Order: sequence, then C-alpha cells, then structure tokens
Amino acid sequence: MNTSLGKVLGIIGGLIPLVWIGWLLYHFVGVGGGTAEGVAGIGLGPTVIGLSLVGLLFALPLIIKLLRAATGVNRVPGASFDAKLKPGEVVVEPEFDADAAFASYMRKREAGVVGDVTVDPADHKPPAPFAPRPAGFGRKTI
Repeated sequence: MNTSLGKVLGIIGGLIPLVWIGWLLYHFVGVGGGTAEGVAGIGLGPTVIGLSLVGLLFALPLIIKLLRAATGVNRVPGASFDAKLKPGEVVVEPEFDADAAFASYMRKREAGVVGDVTVDPADHKPPAPFAPRPAGFGRKTI
C-alpha cells in the first residue's frame, strides 16, 4: 500500500464532514427517543433523511479513496497516455531541441525578420474588410 502525507490528509479531510454529520444524526435520533417513530413524531424525519443522504454523498469520495489506497490503483483506468499504448509499444519522446529553437529565434530577431517566415507574401491574400453589422432588432440604422 502506497501511503503519502497527501493521501492521509485527504482521508482525514474526508472523515471530518462524515463525523460531523454522524454526530448530528446521533443527536437528532437521541432527541427523538432513539426510534424512527419518535424522530418522525417530533418532525425531524425529513432532517434525518436529508442528513443521511448528504452523508452518503460525502462518503462516496472517501470510499473511492480508501479502495484505491487498499488496491494500490493510483489513477482512473485509461486516464494516462501509457495506458493507451498496445503491449510491447514504447513511448517515443518528440525530438525537440530547445537550444536550436532559441538560436533560430535569436538569428531571425537579429536579422529583423518578424513573424512567420515560412509564409510567402506573394501567395498571401489580404484579409477581407469587415462586413457591416446587419440592422436588426434593437439596432438603429443610420
């Protein structure tokens, strides 16, 4: 089992609202005499049912964290790039040389070239002028 401080604090953080909701449920059932009829008799039935549902919603992430910690599964299946590889395939890192890219940038900057130099200006069409906005509901035409 792989435990770290972050996982332990996450589990403790998940327990805090559950303990609080559990204490409220314990208190309300105690006020009602310890029976469902007593809780419903004093009008706390909807409160107890609502707290139970909220407690279940708070418990779901904690249950998932505990299951992942117990089984050793760190991630959701299929969430990583490595999981999409077929058996026997190896991850190939792209060959990008940051120093060469920076040197090329500095060379173009010193030469006074601005923008993308791979575009031929003769082949490039100028952008079309903006079309006027259509006059419609709420617009006053001039």
